[in-house]
Amino acid sequence: MKKAIFVVIAFLLVAAALIPAYADVSTRTWLGTAYTGVDKYYDQSTTVYAYQEGTTAVVAVTVTNSNATSTKGFNVTSVYMSFDWGSTYTSTQVSAANPLQIAIGSSRVFFINFTVPNTTTASNRYIHSYTIYATYKMANSSNYLLSGTYSHFYDDFVVYSTDQAAAMDLLRIITSFSAPTWTSAQAQILSNMALNETSSGNAYYAEGNFTRAKESYTTALDDLNTALSDEQSYESMQQDLQTQTTQAQIASMNAYASFLNGFSTLWVLLGIGWVLLGIGYIIKWLRTKRPEAPAAPVAPA
Repeated sequence: MKKAIFVVIAFLLVAAALIPAYADVSTRTWLGTAYTGVDKYYDQSTTVYAYQEGTTAVVAVTVTNSNATSTKGFNVTSVYMSFDWGSTYTSTQVSAANPLQIAIGSSRVFFINFTVPNTTTASNRYIHSYTIYATYKMANSSNYLLSGTYSHFYDDFVVYSTDQAAAMDLLRIITSFSAPTWTSAQAQILSNMALNETSSGNAYYAEGNFTRAKESYTTALDDLNTALSDEQSYESMQQDLQTQTTQAQIASMNAYASFLNGFSTLWVLLGIGWVLLGIGYIIKWLRTKRPEAPAAPVAPA
């Protein structure tokens, strides 16, 4: 008797495995995350999707009609997701009373949004898993009404505490900070201090001490902003000094030009004086060379 029961169970399992999946959750896209990427705290090499506790999470689920025989209609009756913390969230776009038909080979996008629970309900100490479901009804060529559910399991959702989300925001700003080539010694010192604070923040974050990580990142960003302000002041001072030097050089050149101009005028005047002196000398010389008048003839006695 037990053997017969096992055979029946095995038959049912095989039959269930052979039932084709007519609906396919082909993709899902999380929108408006607090962070998307590899989070080193969770020691994962894959991408996680993180939302801050108390904010609204939005996911776009793409459902595809992959059944080539659903010529008499393929209706999606619900799209929902269940998380490991025990909550289920459903798309309001479709229901059993208001199904949505999808043509063969076509896809439709369904949105699910929900308020992210706090970390006492959904811990921020580990990654959460969830399953997305799409239920459907369809009539085949033999007029049999078929129904089923397609599901897809994921393990990549993260809930951030308030301090954790703030720490990640600060780190994102710090890593995207475009530092100039520091010419101010004080600015370079502040930049080095910011680098040390960032390293401390990274260590705190990896330990899960998100409050201390936020404080270190805040200090690092303040140091960078102060360094940038100091660099701008230093460059402005250098520019003012350069302007003053240039103006002094221009004034010196103008004075020298005036001197040369006056000196050339002096030479012109001296030249004129020499010319006049030469003319006077020539006139004097000509006067000295004027021929004497002939003596008057003496009358005969």
